[in-house]
Amino acid sequence: MKHFAFLLGAVLCCSGLRAQGPENGLTPFDVATLRTVYDVIPSPDGKTVLFTRSEPRLAGDGIGGNFVHLYRADILGALKPERLIGGAKSVRQPAWSPDGEYITFLDHREGAVGSQVYALPAKGGEAFQLSHLDRSILSYKWSPDGERMAFTVREPLPDVRVKARQQGFRPIFVDEGQPRIFLYHGTPAGKDLIPLVTRQSVVSFEWSPDSSTIIAALAPTSSVDDRYVGARLHSINVKTGEIRLAVDNPGKLGGYGLSPDGRHLAWIGAVDVHDPHAGMLHVTDMKTGRTDLITKEFPGMIHQALWQDNEHIVAVASYGVRTYVGALELATGRITPMVTDRNKPSGLAFRHVALVPGDPHSIVTAASHARYPAEAYRLRHGAPPTRLSWSNTWLDDYALGKQETWTFKARDGLPIEGLLLYPIHFTEGQRYPLVIVAHGGPESHFSEGWNTHYSTWGQLLCARGYFVWMPNYRSSTGYGVAFAKKDHGDPMGTEFNDHLDAIKELDKRGLIDPKRVGIGGGSYGGYTAAWAATRHSDHFAAAVSFVPFVHIRTKWYTSDIPQEFLKVHYEGKLPHLQKAFLD
Repeated sequence: MKHFAFLLGAVLCCSGLRAQGPENGLTPFDVATLRTVYDVIPSPDGKTVLFTRSEPRLAGDGIGGNFVHLYRADILGALKPERLIGGAKSVRQPAWSPDGEYITFLDHREGAVGSQVYALPAKGGEAFQLSHLDRSILSYKWSPDGERMAFTVREPLPDVRVKARQQGFRPIFVDEGQPRIFLYHGTPAGKDLIPLVTRQSVVSFEWSPDSSTIIAALAPTSSVDDRYVGARLHSINVKTGEIRLAVDNPGKLGGYGLSPDGRHLAWIGAVDVHDPHAGMLHVTDMKTGRTDLITKEFPGMIHQALWQDNEHIVAVASYGVRTYVGALELATGRITPMVTDRNKPSGLAFRHVALVPGDPHSIVTAASHARYPAEAYRLRHGAPPTRLSWSNTWLDDYALGKQETWTFKARDGLPIEGLLLYPIHFTEGQRYPLVIVAHGGPESHFSEGWNTHYSTWGQLLCARGYFVWMPNYRSSTGYGVAFAKKDHGDPMGTEFNDHLDAIKELDKRGLIDPKRVGIGGGSYGGYTAAWAATRHSDHFAAAVSFVPFVHIRTKWYTSDIPQEFLKVHYEGKLPHLQKAFLD
């Protein structure tokens, strides 16, 4: 291995470096200044939306991450978005009060105890502190009737630890002494607080439509392992405080919510304890306890499910690299796309959506495109998407590499799909260097849309004369449960062959120089890069290994997710019983 590199800069400065500018693509500084829309929240009257947008923290702004500003926009896209909170400030968890009179959010301001809920009058005025809890608020949610709020806070530290901290003793405890997350409810001002969960740890929670019940994912502790594989759905009677198990879900858990009549609970989760992703839709009858798997053998992944009425659910789904929004009929399991291919801009990718009150056929969402990061959109059945924000108009002047979906067959015949990005000045017949970007997880996948960030270098490499291959190798999500399990008990075995086979196929197509191939990734992607730099170094000229683990047996025995490893990726077999370790 002649030129081995562990630094991103080494890869970016290899052959193909050009003076940068609009005609020659993006620079690292350009990527650092990108703005991205996140939450998009419709008002109770369905006329406006809130959205949050990241703003770059530049030199002179002090230490910290990007700022997150709050905007309001007309839902029809007729007016320019209005910035409500900006400058050197950030907002978290924005929401409308159910009556639409206030916009609330979490903030940590001088004089308050940690993070508290602040309220901004929707008709204008200054934000004021709404809650006054004696502890920092981690999350909050309005009850649908607007009478109450539910709050999560950390369990108080024991007196002995409080006194020790006051005396300067601040030890870091690993896997012990981690405060649980408790749940309370009270008035929006945080008065008349009533404890609901103080023996288990709250992972997430949702109010019922009639405000009488809270559905919560509860785990024994707040450890990462318990959050991953130990959370179970419980029903909490707000009036009596009674907690009962609603669903004994077998493994990982995603989003959930009660139907408008409260009869059924839709939840996204694993199909069994060995399923590495929470990606299938289940519906539980709250009276009988019966659970039906709605998306049995679904060749994709469900990301979100929202009740449209008592018989239909709006679902966000991935089919490989593509994402869709559709109305799912419970009786048949049939999904009708809300945005058809004819009306959907090529490469538009969305994950989190919200229903527009008063219009059952409309949603709002943050969606990205191959040419720009996520923006706010309104989607209506049968109509082209309406874009509500324009955050990086300067990108229109930049040359970007073509991004296409490419599928090839691995040596055992399994189709492997991913995104192939071309050098911005690609010339037919010329061969180019290649960088493979391996995603982490491995329970993750690449989707269409914008794919250039600090850890996925898409257009940065296109600007420097590289092909970029972003594969959804076997064990990725988005292709059904069986595909996601294909690495179980054999990490970096057959799945690594998918990377080698991609190199071979791209070489056959005459697109790449097989002697100039790099690979990089973080976490499990870093583990992939470490294998490339060692066992498979004959195929790679450079590797970038970011926050990796490099020895799976050591990781398992020192990990904070040993149960997830045991139950999911090794299906109940300890390391010394694995064939991969015995060979």
